[in-house]
Amino acid sequence: MEDLTASGVIRKLLPWETELLTTHFLRLDAEARHARFAAGVSDETVVAYAAKALGPDAIVHGFLVDGVLRGAAELRLMPGQTGEVAVSVEEDWRLTGVGSALFGRLLLTARNRGLTGLVMSCLPTNRGMQRLAARFEGRITYASGDSHARVAARPATALSLWREVWRDTSAAAESVVDKQMGLLRRAGRQGRAAGAR
Repeated sequence: MEDLTASGVIRKLLPWETELLTTHFLRLDAEARHARFAAGVSDETVVAYAAKALGPDAIVHGFLVDGVLRGAAELRLMPGQTGEVAVSVEEDWRLTGVGSALFGRLLLTARNRGLTGLVMSCLPTNRGMQRLAARFEGRITYASGDSHARVAARPATALSLWREVWRDTSAAAESVVDKQMGLLRRAGRQGRAAGAR
């Protein structure tokens, strides 16, 4: 289900990459920030949340372009073989398959950790998250002014475990290349700017 049309790398974020996640959240436009946090939140609240988001109870997959985080899918591990999911994608990368690709990676991660399902809570106006849940055959209900979706995760197999390891390994190599290409492009732009003076 990864019909990703945007160029970039999807990989797990490491515990010390809080700054990548923080700056991504701060770049979200007002509507996207409201949808992600189910409220209008201050920069300070976003920074405080991001500081704890890469803790031991969470796995976050990121979509990076030239080493800059442009989308994130968070899996928070909960009691009872369930995980809670949140997805955010910056405006220029929406409708390119980034959200679906990130969610697909989270679903693979969840099944390989023995989780039986993923749950999402969002505002009724957050059609993007509702479409994402429906795409993965999620069951959507409405209660207390929010919409809730549950997506089932199949049991892990040798193939699903291998797919996660292979994707993690290849993403690490792609990240190095992506970062180097970004540095080369920036150097080229600076060279052209200097030559134009």
